[in-house]
Amino acid sequence: MSERAGWKIDDVDEIPPVKPDWPATWKSVRHHFGITGFGINAVTKDADKVLIPQHDEASSGQQEIYFVHRGAVRLTLDGEVHEAGEGAMIAIDPATVRKIESTASPTTLIVVGGTPGKAYEIGEWEQ
Repeated sequence: MSERAGWKIDDVDEIPPVKPDWPATWKSVRHHFGITGFGINAVTKDADKVLIPQHDEASSGQQEIYFVHRGAVRLTLDGEVHEAGEGAMIAIDPATVRKIESTASPTTLIVVGGTPGKAYEIGEWEQ
């Protein structure tokens, strides 16, 4: 890790989990870097594991973008199955039902989210 006032550099594999008692597969990028303007996390799992459980963000209005940092994923978006490989970026509107599974070992997915026109609020699951 490199750090000075105003910036910090770290490897995604070295970022600690969201909470100390959580599995090391779910990394709190937001908390680690002190980001308060938007949500950002990383999840790493081996092939055939669920990275993002099925859900939508209709009630929160949160837009999400996913970046396949390493590996590959299978996305189920409103019931349609798609494949995306390393380097892919996937933008998903709030009402879209999504589920993301890894198809390679290891797969690391970066997750960024925020609600347009609304200040970011830390979710209860992260506090």
